[in-house]
Amino acid sequence: METLFSSILSWFICLGLLASPTLGDVTFLRGQKWQIILTGIPDISKSPLPPMDAPVWDIDLLDNNVATITALKASGKIVICYFSAGTWEDWRDDAGTFPMTDLGKVLPEWPNEKWIRTGSSKIREIMAKRIKIGAEKGCDAIDPDNTGTPQQNDNGLNLKNTDLVDYMKWLQKEAAKYGMKIGLKNSLDIIPTVSPYVDFAVNEQCAQLNECNVYDAFLASNKPVFHIEYPTPLTPAQANTTLCTGTGTDGMSTVLKPMILDGTVIYCDGSIVNTPTNGTTNPTRPPRPPTTPRPTPTTRPGSPPVKTSSAKPTSTPGNGGGCKQKHWDQCGGNNWKGCTLCEVCMYGMVYTPTYNFLPTSSHAALIM
Repeated sequence: METLFSSILSWFICLGLLASPTLGDVTFLRGQKWQIILTGIPDISKSPLPPMDAPVWDIDLLDNNVATITALKASGKIVICYFSAGTWEDWRDDAGTFPMTDLGKVLPEWPNEKWIRTGSSKIREIMAKRIKIGAEKGCDAIDPDNTGTPQQNDNGLNLKNTDLVDYMKWLQKEAAKYGMKIGLKNSLDIIPTVSPYVDFAVNEQCAQLNECNVYDAFLASNKPVFHIEYPTPLTPAQANTTLCTGTGTDGMSTVLKPMILDGTVIYCDGSIVNTPTNGTTNPTRPPRPPTTPRPTPTTRPGSPPVKTSSAKPTSTPGNGGGCKQKHWDQCGGNNWKGCTLCEVCMYGMVYTPTYNFLPTSSHAALIM
């Protein structure tokens, strides 16, 4: 069996080298269907992987190897490679190369991360190496995270909006050296400035927060907005809500996902897909905190209230699950100190996600 799998894998790699698009030979278009998996690695031994009709896949640059990316491209996928371009992450292999003088404050929501000085020559050298790794692995584009509006974050480095714009332009030039394209993650207030330099946008929760119309001009230029919402509960019925049909969402490539961004996805036609994945030992990333002042989300009809606590809850055993603490931004913004999460009822049955994360990592999950 192992020999058979090795033969199949070799076939995918050879096919990818011969038939997959070369770097830069891809086109991003408004409305493209997509899948994003940042927790786990697509299990290519189960290829062809669903959703087979999604041409764009966003996966972690450093977790996924050449074989995975090659297999995805061999099946006709455009592969976007995610990495954090704005923070130091203590679990990454290159964490020791970041100068201490270029590290800012710890992100309150993620104790394993610190803001970085984006204009530092050493920081840019590190990021240039990551982009080169992306090219060597065969990524078609990069999804640089944590480049959010600096003045909305207490970064400890006196970073400004102009620093972000300059950094995004530099990242675009580095990616272009290898024929790769680039997207903008959130950062709504600089979209008009950087739109000419990016090929797509990735947004989290603009429908929930009534911000999607900010992308009107971007969509009008036929560039895609890969849009993620994190509904609670995560059920097909959410496809009939404003998360899919709200102001500004028309033309967006919307997916409804659990906050851990694993292989589960619901599309706005109500279809459910579970992409097979293998585990990863790295901490998974919950969605970014707001980069602009946002209204407190309104509880949707039929959704049970979010459970909050002013004191750190203790983990208590449950029937097949238990309870875990979550950060404020994963609790609907109702309490910065966090909330208590227990088992989730999903698709009519109790669903207890399996997580792989470091003990110090605060891990996102679905809210009951």
